[in-house]
Amino acid sequence: MTSTLTAALLLVAAVSADAQVLSTAETLGKGKSGLLVSENVIDPGAGIPNLNLAYGEYARGLSDRFDLYLAAGATATDGATQWWAGGGGNLRLARIRKVSLSFFTMAALPITRRDEACLVLWNPALIASVPLNKALTLYSGVNALVPIGDRQRGVFTPPSAKVNAPLGATYAIGSWGVWGEADIGPLKAVGLGLTRMF
Repeated sequence: MTSTLTAALLLVAAVSADAQVLSTAETLGKGKSGLLVSENVIDPGAGIPNLNLAYGEYARGLSDRFDLYLAAGATATDGATQWWAGGGGNLRLARIRKVSLSFFTMAALPITRRDEACLVLWNPALIASVPLNKALTLYSGVNALVPIGDRQRGVFTPPSAKVNAPLGATYAIGSWGVWGEADIGPLKAVGLGLTRMF
């Protein structure tokens, strides 16, 4: 009952706060690794065409509280595709009973269409997650998409920082995991992911 109540409070808090993280606040653990393949659709609003974002991400547990992330992907919109690469991590800040809190960060650099994008697109987030049972975990928090340098360079760069709230869940099937996330705020998004831990 306490887990269900905590999960409900997390979801309500996220809706009131106002991006795509596909990560819980729990870390993998030292020496463990994981792969994520994800497909996302982002609606920037204001008559701008939707963006399709597909990427792969490798995670490595450097300690029991910190995972290192390396990612590469492509963002497509209106017939144009930009390839990018990035890195970041997830630092578990605290665990209070079953609820975990973490600071997630990812920075992406454009590989192609560099003249149509900012220098760095930074994605920081505060995440809270709670397991409802052994397989199902819910997560939420506050997420930002922050363009650094050359903010006015076209559709691959938002002209200002956008703050959203991710609402997601992951379901574990052995070493595999299925993810679903919706983001509420100026950039509405829906994402699906598949993970494999080893």
